[in-house]
Amino acid sequence: MISDKDMSELFSKLGIDWKLLIAQAVNFLILLTVLKFTVYKPLLGLLKKRKIKIEKGLEDARLSGEKLEEAELIKKDKLAEADHMALTLIKKSEVRGKELEAELLDKARKKERDLLSTAKMEAERQTEAEKIRFFEEAAGLIKQAIVQVVKSSPEEIDEKLIHQAVAKLKT
Repeated sequence: MISDKDMSELFSKLGIDWKLLIAQAVNFLILLTVLKFTVYKPLLGLLKKRKIKIEKGLEDARLSGEKLEEAELIKKDKLAEADHMALTLIKKSEVRGKELEAELLDKARKKERDLLSTAKMEAERQTEAEKIRFFEEAAGLIKQAIVQVVKSSPEEIDEKLIHQAVAKLKT
């Protein structure tokens, strides 16, 4: 084993003063302790806070991404729902349009029937009026013919022939 004297000799040959070395070691330990409490712990605290802040930022980003995905799904659902509602409204409008068209056609047909009925009744009324005028003119002509026949030969007049002639004219 190496004795203290040998150690002392070895340190002195190397140019190391062991008292100075111990003093420097003590100073180093003091400096290390001071730095530990004044720099290292606050620096660790800052790093820890920074790490927590970064983790919180990452978590917020992840939550924002999830919320964005949810919003996209809701958007797609709302768009699909709006498309469905639009198609439903269009179908209802088409059905209502067809119903209105059918109603208008029915009204037009009814009006056409009414107009045709009115025109038919008017035509029948005019036909009747023309028949009456015709028979009146025919009766006047027959009367004139009878007068002419009576003037020429009254014995040849036969009441039955006159009635037959009038009956034929009526039919």
